[in-house]
Amino acid sequence: MAKWETIEVERIGRVSVIRFNRPEKLNSFNDTMSSEFKLAIEEANEDPDVGAIVSTGNGRAYSAGADVGGFNASFEQGAQKKGPARRRQSAFEPQFLMESKPIIGAINGIAVGMAMTGPLLFDTLLASTEARFSMRFAAIGLTPEIGSSWMLPRVIGLHNAREMMLTGRIYTAAECQEFGLIRRLYEPEDLVPTAIALAAEIALNPISTLSTIKRMIWDDVSASDVASVWRKSSEIFARARSTTEHREALLALKDKRAARFHDSEYMAELADRISKGSS
Repeated sequence: MAKWETIEVERIGRVSVIRFNRPEKLNSFNDTMSSEFKLAIEEANEDPDVGAIVSTGNGRAYSAGADVGGFNASFEQGAQKKGPARRRQSAFEPQFLMESKPIIGAINGIAVGMAMTGPLLFDTLLASTEARFSMRFAAIGLTPEIGSSWMLPRVIGLHNAREMMLTGRIYTAAECQEFGLIRRLYEPEDLVPTAIALAAEIALNPISTLSTIKRMIWDDVSASDVASVWRKSSEIFARARSTTEHREALLALKDKRAARFHDSEYMAELADRISKGSS
């Protein structure tokens, strides 16, 4: 288990709760926080006892985005010496989050810049009534990052996305719920407990099944050939019917009990019985 400087990590049942912890800097991302956030997600993904992740922040901000102090230093150094920009270790990489266990964003306060564009890649977003959102890039002479010019229109519609990106305006949580950016709003004290409960519900399901569903969603959202989507869906469904997880679900329904998806010893024994044709 890593020792954290800029985040806090807590296990609650099968849920890993990751909190940004630079409240004096509005949880803005420096290199350390970017790296630690990615490492915390990697640890959760590698832990078989974790089924889902909640991302939130301490203090009055989810995150104010990138630490502009670092941007200014880079700009001044660049004026003296030209060279390739160093790429920070960030969790906000499409392939990384596509392959991650489900992540719930619990947006507790200010979410600006990369703190808004990055969570577009999460699996769902909940927010406090006190949250505020902004695609602030145009207002500071920058352009939208992390593929958000592709992603945001697919989440909230083309015209809403254009308005957010071109104005750089700060929007209320209620406005963003109306756009469809946020799934639900909660009072500040209810936000994280509700996000944990939702993550726990998701985490009850088989990890391998969740992974397959996430991959299907990402692949199909950008597919242009509808017939191939239908065909692939049928093929994946047929394979799922032969899995140990599906067999355990049927047995649990028959016996009127909870499925034992996360009992590794039991599931290994069941898989062995299936292979021998005795289940």
